[in-house]
Amino acid sequence: MKRFLLFSALITLVCTANIEAQKIEELTAQVGKGIQFKTKDDLFYLKFRTRIQTRWDFENTLSDQYGPSEFENKAWVKRARLKFDGYFLNKSLVYKIEYDLAGGYVRDAIFKYKKNNIELWFGQGKLPGNRERVVSSGNLQLVDRSIFNKNYTLDRDAGIQFHHKFNIGKAVVYDRWAVSSGNGIKDNSMAPGMSYTGKLEVMPFGEFSSKGAYVSADLKREEKAKLAIAAYTNFNTDAYKDRGQLGDVIGGEADLLNIGGDLLLKYRGYSLMVEAANRSVTDGNEFVYDEVGDIEYAYYSGYGANVQTGYLFKNNWELSGRYAFTKPKETAFHSEITDYTVCVSKYIIGHKFKFQGDVTFRDKVGGQDKVITRFQMEFQF
Repeated sequence: MKRFLLFSALITLVCTANIEAQKIEELTAQVGKGIQFKTKDDLFYLKFRTRIQTRWDFENTLSDQYGPSEFENKAWVKRARLKFDGYFLNKSLVYKIEYDLAGGYVRDAIFKYKKNNIELWFGQGKLPGNRERVVSSGNLQLVDRSIFNKNYTLDRDAGIQFHHKFNIGKAVVYDRWAVSSGNGIKDNSMAPGMSYTGKLEVMPFGEFSSKGAYVSADLKREEKAKLAIAAYTNFNTDAYKDRGQLGDVIGGEADLLNIGGDLLLKYRGYSLMVEAANRSVTDGNEFVYDEVGDIEYAYYSGYGANVQTGYLFKNNWELSGRYAFTKPKETAFHSEITDYTVCVSKYIIGHKFKFQGDVTFRDKVGGQDKVITRFQMEFQF
């Protein structure tokens, strides 16, 4: 709570200082677009937004040889965020800050320099990894991200990123590169390793409407088919967490190689997303040993995939489904899981105000299967 109050005070101080220094030319407020203002000389622009996700989850563990049936439920605030972004001095100097009220920590803190088709980032933010992660949690097609994403995403890291865009005929190509600490944004400490990421994305039929390549569901009902195909790789040296930027601190150091790709198709309300990845330890030894030489833990290596599709009806109801799995190499430490999910969504103001509910059957090898039911309301101001 103290960190949040300090953070709020600093933001208020910065905003107040700029308001006093220059007259405000424009002040607007709108659901989904937040509160926006800029100075008369156009040297400072701020957009403040907030969003909440309230959830109620029900889990029915099915009885089998591993144990009796159980029922649990949880009503909670899954996400509550404050977002600040804009520009200062000129429109090429851009900033973004995102604070997690539910978790009590800063998720994004990025300074960007934009010029023509080039962007240079410095700070903490999402790495150019799998599409499901780069899509904001507020713009998801189902209630939450997949079991694949949980175990193979690169997530966030602190460092430098270079983003570039160019055209080949009608096709649009993005190449993105990052050099970062490899420690993630939680439970991070001084460490010897570094992380190197590269991603190439091609949109052969041109750009999606309203940045739709990173918004789930075809809310814009693309009149012409739009396709995005991407591939990425991440090499995280001397990683001390079992999933690189994420996971448990396991007392070892290993070089992790993550290779993945994804595909997105949208056309007249229909959408299809496919993503897959493989993580390996480059020396082939996933294990961490204790002082006497016994195996204590293992890095999360293996492969997984996620396939999700949906159709948005003209009344803004959507029916979607997902098939996702993870097959870790060392199953003595990490479970092999397959999820089958069906979701119904009602978009009132797009992703800015929506209701969603989904049901998942979770097949867990060597453990008890589950039926997971989730209901969610998303509101963004």
